[in-house]
Amino acid sequence: MKTMSKIYLLALAIALAQGCGPSSKEKQSEESAKMDMVANEAAPPDGLAGSVSTDVKEQTDSTTMPFVFSSASKIGKIDSIKKFIRTVDIKFKVKNVEKSTYKIEDITHRFDGFVTYTHLNARINYTESFRVREDSLLQRVHFVVENNITVRVPKKLLDTTLKQIVSQIDFLDYRIIKAEDVSYDALKNRMHQKRFNRYQERITKTTDKSNKTNAVVNAENGLYEKEADADQSVLDDMILNDKVEYSTVQLYIYQDEKIKENTVFSQPNTPSFKTSFGKEFVHSVKFGWELIEEIILVLIKIWPLILIGFGVYFLIKRMIRRKPSAQE
Repeated sequence: MKTMSKIYLLALAIALAQGCGPSSKEKQSEESAKMDMVANEAAPPDGLAGSVSTDVKEQTDSTTMPFVFSSASKIGKIDSIKKFIRTVDIKFKVKNVEKSTYKIEDITHRFDGFVTYTHLNARINYTESFRVREDSLLQRVHFVVENNITVRVPKKLLDTTLKQIVSQIDFLDYRIIKAEDVSYDALKNRMHQKRFNRYQERITKTTDKSNKTNAVVNAENGLYEKEADADQSVLDDMILNDKVEYSTVQLYIYQDEKIKENTVFSQPNTPSFKTSFGKEFVHSVKFGWELIEEIILVLIKIWPLILIGFGVYFLIKRMIRRKPSAQE
């Protein structure tokens, strides 16, 4: 009995070991598959593997601002059905505009993109001036260095490019990402081209059969105009495809305000011109006489009022004198 019980326990242990073994292996395989998916998403395309090792720190730092990213910047299964024009507009502060500009341009070229516009400038907020010596001024200029950059990158590398640019952000003002569906615009261009091809075949056959010169000329003129429309349709389709294949990223970067001091020459203040005492005396006498003349003229103009005033005065005085005599 003891031997049978030992054999039973041994068989039970083997069964449990076989039952638990596959589940742990499946769990490990699932975890490794997830790690492979994350690595594939973070890895650049073929030909850019050498640049991954130098940017591991930048990709780690990019997690400090996850709200910069968006699913609108990623390529998905829907892109095989529809066409999207992706545009990105970002404004953020950096520590050094000049260094960040070079870094953003380097990132753009590294991911097969190109810069279409950059405007690096110093915007002056205001200027202060202080006199430090009789002939010198201290000018204090408050300015902000900024840059407007427009870059275009392949749509498949847009999300990766944004992850690299995030490493330059010190403070994010805003980010706008748009994915405009232009599938129907592309279909409209293709339908226009097919319609013109059918029209061209019909007009060519008609022209070959006709022997009238005017009819041929009119047909050629109409064909020329239609060909111009067809060429424009082809061009519009090429422009549309270019916007789809290369996403546009507009960046406005700036840094903290800086102050630049500079001492400049300033002409000393010269005393204002002053006339001599004699001229001032003569001018004062003339002014006094003119004032007397004005007073006399005013008195002459109001002589009736003066006369009435004197009359009222003497009348009141006479009345006052009569009151004491009446009391006596």
